[in-house]
Parts: sequence; C-alpha cells; structure tokens
Amino acid sequence: MELSPLAREKLAQIGELTEEEKARLKYSEQLDSLMARYFTNDLSPDDLWKQLKEHKEAGREFMLKGAQVKMLDVLSLSSSDADFDRLRRGILAVETLKDEGDYSMLEQDLSRMENLRRQYREERESTYHAMKEKVERQVSLAAQQLARQAAARGAVVDVQGSVEATIKASPGWKAFVSEHESTYHQRLREQVAKVKERLRT
Repeated sequence: MELSPLAREKLAQIGELTEEEKARLKYSEQLDSLMARYFTNDLSPDDLWKQLKEHKEAGREFMLKGAQVKMLDVLSLSSSDADFDRLRRGILAVETLKDEGDYSMLEQDLSRMENLRRQYREERESTYHAMKEKVERQVSLAAQQLARQAAARGAVVDVQGSVEATIKASPGWKAFVSEHESTYHQRLREQVAKVKERLRT
C-alpha cells in the first residue's frame, strides 16, 4: 500500500525504532494476554511470577514494569479486599524479579493505598449511619403510623427500606457521595501516579 506524503513525513519524524522499542511492540500483546489471564484468575501470583521470570531471563525485563503498571491501573477504591490483595501480591511478586527492585518501598506504597481504601469506606459508612439515625428519628413516627394503617388493611410497610430510600434520594447524601468519591479517587490517582513514576525510573 502506498503511503501518503503526510504518513511518510510522520514516519520520518519518528525515525527508526530501537531494538528495545521493536521488542516492546512485539511482546505488548503477549503481556496483554498474560495480564488478562491474571485478572480473570486463570493465573495465580506464583504463575504470573514464573511466566514473567521466563521473559526476564530472555532479556525482556521491560515486561516486569509493564505488568506492574497494568495492575496499578486496575486498582480502585471499589475493589473487593480479595481483589486488592491479589493485585498487591502480584505487584510485589513481580518486584522480586527485578535486579534493582525496591520491594520495601513498594510495599509501603501499597499499604498507603490500602489505608486510603479503608478510610474511604469508613468515612462513607460513618456518614451514612449518621444520616440514617437522623432520618430514622424524622420518619419513624410517620412510618409507624403508616405501618399501623397498613396492618389494619392487611398490608405491610417496609419501614427500614423507606428510611434507606429516603437517605439515598436526599440531596445531602448525593452531594456527600459526589464529593467523597471525587476526593478519594483523586488521592488514589495521585498515589498510583507516584508509584508509576518511580517504576519508570
């Protein structure tokens, strides 16, 4: 296929790829496939370590950092504890393969992320419970009256469900959730970015 003058110019600007860049392109699909298997639990942290050890021994150490970055990219505040632990174990396992790795520093970074996730959950839960107590006091009398009227007709009123629905629909809860999510997501992104920057150096 004939390249357009613009495409030829772009290629000329890029220049010839280095051997390492060619290798990265060639093996990036293999890394994607490997990490997809890890993310879907087809590979254990030990299996991942063994596969990446083979790549390292073949001179492809760049795949170690690539695997760690991919795992950092999927860390989230909403990850289950089991998923977070699996990612943490994978990231640390890969670090042990590096000739100049910094296991203890990376472990501290991941502990900070875990602490951030715990703070995120605790703050959300405590705010929800505080609002729930307030709403329960406000609606309990009305709800009990409705429940008595419903019982007289043979119906049932879900008082607890009404309280929860009231909280979740309230502007105060929605505003809190929006700000809380934004603040903690930003803090997590900043922590992840610092770790990625250190991995690249």
